[in-house]
Amino acid sequence: MITFLSGGTGTPKLLQGMAGLIPQEKLAVVVNTGEDLEISGLYVSPDIDTVVYTLAGVVNEETWYGMRDDTFNRHEELRRMGTPELLRIGDRDREIKRHRTDLLRMGMSLSEATDDICRRFGIGARVMPMSNDRVRTVIHTDAGRLTFHEFWVVRRARDRVIGVRFEGSELAHPAPGVLRSIDESDAVIIGPSNPVTSIGPILSVREIRYALRRNREKTIAVSPVIGRAPVSGPAGVLMSGLGHEVSAVGVARMYRDVAGLMLIDRRDAGLAGAVEENGMRARVSDLLMPDVQSRKRLAGEILKIIGEIQRSP
Repeated sequence: MITFLSGGTGTPKLLQGMAGLIPQEKLAVVVNTGEDLEISGLYVSPDIDTVVYTLAGVVNEETWYGMRDDTFNRHEELRRMGTPELLRIGDRDREIKRHRTDLLRMGMSLSEATDDICRRFGIGARVMPMSNDRVRTVIHTDAGRLTFHEFWVVRRARDRVIGVRFEGSELAHPAPGVLRSIDESDAVIIGPSNPVTSIGPILSVREIRYALRRNREKTIAVSPVIGRAPVSGPAGVLMSGLGHEVSAVGVARMYRDVAGLMLIDRRDAGLAGAVEENGMRARVSDLLMPDVQSRKRLAGEILKIIGEIQRSP
């Protein structure tokens, strides 16, 4: 089995490639919930939804959010009524969110609700929230305290970042199955998601970070940064604001205690030595994944690396 740590954009692309090479039943995904929020009375878990829709084959690959070919009648109606929504929610997507909300109100945990949704989609992989306890990503900026969606969706990351906190993480426990999945997997993949606000909340749950430390030699981190910029999203602004170098080396320093190997882009091959100075091995590949073929290619290379790790004494 292979366990992925995932946010909502870069890692699902890689996950799609991996699911095209091996049975979903051999995959587990621990998903960031630091960006969960309530919209129009619905419990919205953006990263879980993207992972679920990716594995179900219905994700909107233009945005990596929501469902392909969805309609937005209710969203537009709410906007006309003067109650616009922070996130654009499609009509079919809204029904999944409504179903989750109903299950949570009935007393189910987020893990149980996610399992139910996965069964309805016929998903073979195990999709797990990082925690059933509420953890909230808060970004402190020169404009004040913002949620991730206020910072990125509303204000387009134009505010200077002063700090990032994962409120509630100090009391949060891993969701059922998370630690066992990490311990029993052949490999753990820290996907190419934002290291601050996608992977950071997962690592902020103390028991998860400890589990990764004891499994460091089989943990592979895939850099979300190529050259001096992230492939997508606000990772660069966030890393820079927190004092991290925006490069594969900067990402390596953030993961040095939890990953034994880092996959960096071929354009960053000259940084391999600097990455290895952080006590991890470096491997080089083409990390851009513009289509399904490239996603499968990268997943295949990772499978080869996992085989090498398993064969090493």
